[in-house]
Amino acid sequence: MDKRQWLKTVEAFFREKNRAWLSGEAESMLHDLAGTPADCHSWQEVRAMRDARLHRGDIRYRKTKTSLQIHAANWLPDRELAVVEATEHVRFYYEQGTGLQHEERSIRHRLTLQPVNGEWRVLQDDTLRENGDATFRPDGEAEAVTALAAVDVFDGAPHVETRDARGRYDRVRAYKYAELWWNGYNPVFQQMKGNDCTNYVSQVLYAGGMPLVRGGSRSSGWWYDIGGKHNWSYSWAVAHSLRLALTRVLHAQEVSDPRQLKIGDVICYDWDGDGRWQHNTVVVDFDGGGQPLVNAHTVNSHRRFWTYRDSYAWTPKTKYSFFHIPDQF
Repeated sequence: MDKRQWLKTVEAFFREKNRAWLSGEAESMLHDLAGTPADCHSWQEVRAMRDARLHRGDIRYRKTKTSLQIHAANWLPDRELAVVEATEHVRFYYEQGTGLQHEERSIRHRLTLQPVNGEWRVLQDDTLRENGDATFRPDGEAEAVTALAAVDVFDGAPHVETRDARGRYDRVRAYKYAELWWNGYNPVFQQMKGNDCTNYVSQVLYAGGMPLVRGGSRSSGWWYDIGGKHNWSYSWAVAHSLRLALTRVLHAQEVSDPRQLKIGDVICYDWDGDGRWQHNTVVVDFDGGGQPLVNAHTVNSHRRFWTYRDSYAWTPKTKYSFFHIPDQF
């Protein structure tokens, strides 16, 4: 089979999606689909972005720029399907008041293509998911954190904790680290395939000077064995566990209004409102209305509006927690 034809279809699909990001008209993507919109995550993304704009009336999107990186393309002869893995990098430019702002995302896709009447069409479009549930693992790799998504921390665990140091939280250093690695992975740390959001936030806190808190087990403290065997506490890499550790171990202050946060502070997300926290982000800037803009991993995001209403993971039941990291430890 001719891979060039598959890739032409994929490129055309993302060109149309680029136009749809700006217009909000996801229907224009139907021509490229062999499956239903429910099987196309790109369709869902564009619809979520369109709906989110209704809650930011002062925003006017002016331009989107998309680049595409192909990682693999394979033919499945027994099923007459082609599978293409690619990363979509999109930058949005928007006006707010008299200022021009931008936001970026890097989204990993696995597209399944099927021939229809002599032309290739997208049967399914899967991506990494911000709710802690990846529909695929990049390159077929196994999950680095096994069965940790529902782990509690401290419940019945021994409180044997020691701090490595005391000092000041350097928000400039935290910011620089968040900017440097928002779309990359520091090789010093284990990358959590398919669910790296909390690992990234923990690294930002550590880069800002937050001292490691050693515990008697993985269920206590907040720590990572730097340069060791890549062992870490649950609170380092699991969204729900970090949410609990922020006040109990790191002595962060929970505040009621996101506008009370500063650069280097943390926002936690409970998509279903059921008390299980599934996502974390770090504040890197503020928009013209004083609302936080955040960086995150899993769907790698840069200067994203904090509410995440433009995410497929968001639901009307979504709850947030806002944590101000102490300036002194």
